[in-house]
Amino acid sequence: MPGTAAAMATLAVLAMWGTSCSTPPRPPGTPSTGTAPSPPVSSAGITPLPVCFGPMPVAWVRALRARRVTTPGGVRFGPGGIIGGAAIGEFDSAADSGIGKLDFTSGRLTTIFRFPPGTGGMGAMAVEAPWVIWEELDSQTNLNDWSIHLWNLASDAGRVLATSRLRTGHYVSGQQPLPVVRNGFVAWAQPVPSSGRYNTAQIRVADPATGRVVTLDTGRVSSPAYAGPYLVWARIDSAGRYVLRIVDAASFKPVVTPGLLRNPGSILYLAGSPDNLAWGSGDLNTLTVWPVGTARVLKFTQSDSGHPFEFLQLAGHFVLWYTGNGSSVLDLRTGGAFDVAGSVAASAGAIAIEQPVGHPAKGAFVSSRVSILTQAAMPGIRSCAKNT
Repeated sequence: MPGTAAAMATLAVLAMWGTSCSTPPRPPGTPSTGTAPSPPVSSAGITPLPVCFGPMPVAWVRALRARRVTTPGGVRFGPGGIIGGAAIGEFDSAADSGIGKLDFTSGRLTTIFRFPPGTGGMGAMAVEAPWVIWEELDSQTNLNDWSIHLWNLASDAGRVLATSRLRTGHYVSGQQPLPVVRNGFVAWAQPVPSSGRYNTAQIRVADPATGRVVTLDTGRVSSPAYAGPYLVWARIDSAGRYVLRIVDAASFKPVVTPGLLRNPGSILYLAGSPDNLAWGSGDLNTLTVWPVGTARVLKFTQSDSGHPFEFLQLAGHFVLWYTGNGSSVLDLRTGGAFDVAGSVAASAGAIAIEQPVGHPAKGAFVSSRVSILTQAAMPGIRSCAKNT
């Protein structure tokens, strides 16, 4: 998730997925025949839940205040991921901008990478020690000009993993990728040239330690997500239907899609965690969550179009997402939700919430108050009228 509202707005301009398809090569070590067992799901059960927004509960206000760091004056920080007791994300000031690390023990903000002049900012980020991966908007005017950067915190060195730039000097069109990382493997949807009427992308997985990259699928595919022991992505098939494709995250061996996930409806955004798989629908007002390995799905609906389910992130039983004007937090147990004026980031067991200190003048930056909460420290959110 981008570290600034401006960068998030650019990501909201998405191209249609493409149609061409080719048989992907198998990753090293993947058997040539057979599939992995289907997850332990035997029947479909849909639980509908309305989403109800209220003010930030007092318990949340207190919890965030107790674990808060304020950045230096005039430096805005938008978290994109969490590693241990630190948040990684984009910093912006009148002097420069780039990727930084905000340590919650010392309160120190250190620079990991400075953006070159003319950079549009961070588009999306994924972190897993020692790796920090971000999609960078390399132009402030051309949305097709982007690159994926890989940084090793241990060696303090990085490189470009992928780019939209073609050998001709032009740029491939398509959705800007939202990279994910699990167990040292980085996955993303790489747009590739297509002669068809739709944009085409490839699901690629890279091993940063060796530099090996494999392609798992090609066509009208979404950005992937790690959920439980699986790597999952959405695809529009030749009949125009949305389907979910699942592989084992360790072997990349195909997994039979559980019955209750075989008709997922339209899918625009995917998110995953060790516990859940979530996707936002084409109308942006429906969120579907599969607790991985169970025989049920949760379907959250809202009537407020001001909270579109975009750029989803999961942490425990909470979903966090960017709405276009700010961010929101939803409790999957109750449907209760609240808004945040700034930006949010999630990891498997923690969340980071940023809120600006005051209202900056146009073109200026103000400091950020950033809080990290572990899952154990996250208060519940009561449903609807009880959200106090």
